[in-house]
Amino acid sequence: MTAVGVDRPPTRLFLAECYLHAANPREVAAAMAAVRAAADLCAPPVTVRCCLAVPGDDSYFGVFAADDAEALERVFDRAGVSFERIVEASAVPLDRATGMPGVEPVQPG
Repeated sequence: MTAVGVDRPPTRLFLAECYLHAANPREVAAAMAAVRAAADLCAPPVTVRCCLAVPGDDSYFGVFAADDAEALERVFDRAGVSFERIVEASAVPLDRATGMPGVEPVQPG
Protein backbone atom coordinates (compact mmCIF):
# COMPACT_ATOMS: atom_id res chain seq x y z
CA MET A 1 0.00 0.00 0.00
CA THR A 2 1.28 3.49 -0.76
CA ALA A 3 0.68 6.69 1.09
CA VAL A 4 -1.68 9.19 -0.51
CA GLY A 5 0.22 11.72 -2.61
CA VAL A 6 3.42 9.65 -2.75
CA ASP A 7 4.56 8.85 -6.28
CA ARG A 8 5.98 5.43 -6.97
CA PRO A 9 7.20 3.98 -10.23
CA PRO A 10 5.00 1.55 -12.18
CA THR A 11 5.87 -2.06 -11.56
CA ARG A 12 5.23 -3.91 -14.85
CA LEU A 13 6.08 -3.59 -18.56
CA PHE A 14 3.56 -3.74 -21.38
CA LEU A 15 3.82 -3.77 -25.17
CA ALA A 16 1.17 -1.88 -27.12
CA GLU A 17 0.73 -3.00 -30.73
CA CYS A 18 -0.70 -0.28 -32.95
CA TYR A 19 -1.46 0.04 -36.66
CA LEU A 20 -1.03 3.13 -38.81
CA HIS A 21 -0.84 3.07 -42.60
CA ALA A 22 2.84 3.22 -43.60
CA ALA A 23 3.73 3.95 -39.94
CA ASN A 24 5.19 7.31 -40.99
CA PRO A 25 7.65 8.32 -38.23
CA ARG A 26 6.15 11.82 -38.02
CA GLU A 27 2.62 10.45 -37.54
CA VAL A 28 3.83 7.81 -35.07
CA ALA A 29 5.62 10.54 -33.09
CA ALA A 30 2.41 12.61 -33.01
CA ALA A 31 0.39 9.62 -31.77
CA MET A 32 2.98 8.84 -29.10
CA ALA A 33 3.07 12.52 -28.03
CA ALA A 34 -0.69 12.33 -27.45
CA VAL A 35 -0.25 9.11 -25.46
CA ARG A 36 2.55 10.66 -23.40
CA ALA A 37 0.45 13.77 -22.67
CA ALA A 38 -2.46 11.58 -21.54
CA ALA A 39 -0.09 9.46 -19.43
CA ASP A 40 1.18 12.59 -17.68
CA LEU A 41 -2.36 13.16 -16.38
CA CYS A 42 -2.83 9.59 -15.24
CA ALA A 43 -2.82 8.05 -11.79
CA PRO A 44 -1.48 5.47 -11.19
CA PRO A 45 1.48 6.47 -13.34
CA VAL A 46 2.10 5.17 -16.85
CA THR A 47 5.46 5.91 -18.47
CA VAL A 48 6.59 5.56 -22.07
CA ARG A 49 9.81 3.53 -22.31
CA CYS A 50 10.34 3.40 -26.09
CA CYS A 51 8.61 3.16 -29.45
CA LEU A 52 9.54 1.27 -32.61
CA ALA A 53 7.93 2.01 -35.99
CA VAL A 54 7.74 -0.74 -38.61
CA PRO A 55 6.64 1.10 -41.78
CA GLY A 56 6.77 -2.01 -43.98
CA ASP A 57 4.23 -3.68 -41.69
CA ASP A 58 2.02 -0.59 -41.14
CA SER A 59 2.64 -0.91 -37.42
CA TYR A 60 4.38 0.53 -34.42
CA PHE A 61 5.02 -0.79 -30.96
CA GLY A 62 5.27 1.10 -27.70
CA VAL A 63 6.81 -0.21 -24.51
CA PHE A 64 5.29 1.20 -21.34
CA ALA A 65 5.68 0.83 -17.59
CA ALA A 66 2.34 0.64 -15.79
CA ASP A 67 0.72 -1.14 -12.88
CA ASP A 68 -1.75 -2.96 -15.12
CA ALA A 69 -2.96 -3.21 -18.71
CA GLU A 70 -6.20 -1.41 -17.88
CA ALA A 71 -4.30 1.73 -16.83
CA LEU A 72 -2.52 1.75 -20.19
CA GLU A 73 -5.80 1.17 -22.05
CA ARG A 74 -7.28 4.21 -20.27
CA VAL A 75 -4.29 6.30 -21.35
CA PHE A 76 -4.72 5.31 -25.01
CA ASP A 77 -8.46 6.00 -24.80
CA ARG A 78 -7.85 9.42 -23.24
CA ALA A 79 -5.29 10.20 -25.97
CA GLY A 80 -7.70 9.15 -28.73
CA VAL A 81 -5.11 6.71 -30.10
CA SER A 82 -6.22 3.25 -31.15
CA PHE A 83 -4.31 0.07 -30.39
CA GLU A 84 -4.64 -3.50 -31.58
CA ARG A 85 -3.63 -5.13 -28.31
CA ILE A 86 -1.74 -4.58 -25.08
CA VAL A 87 0.21 -7.48 -23.60
CA GLU A 88 2.53 -7.82 -20.62
CA ALA A 89 6.21 -7.90 -21.56
CA SER A 90 9.55 -8.61 -19.90
CA ALA A 91 12.90 -6.88 -20.23
CA VAL A 92 15.59 -9.38 -21.23
CA PRO A 93 19.12 -8.36 -20.20
CA LEU A 94 21.64 -9.19 -22.90
CA ASP A 95 25.08 -10.48 -22.04
CA ARG A 96 27.74 -8.12 -23.42
CA ALA A 97 29.98 -10.89 -24.79
CA THR A 98 27.34 -12.91 -26.62
CA GLY A 99 24.41 -10.56 -26.94
CA MET A 100 22.13 -13.35 -25.70
CA PRO A 101 21.27 -14.35 -22.14
CA GLY A 102 22.82 -17.64 -21.07
CA VAL A 103 24.54 -18.34 -24.40
CA GLU A 104 28.23 -19.15 -24.47
CA PRO A 105 30.30 -17.21 -27.03
CA VAL A 106 31.35 -19.18 -30.10
CA GLN A 107 35.12 -19.63 -30.22
CA PRO A 108 36.72 -19.18 -33.66
CA GLY A 109 37.70 -22.49 -35.34
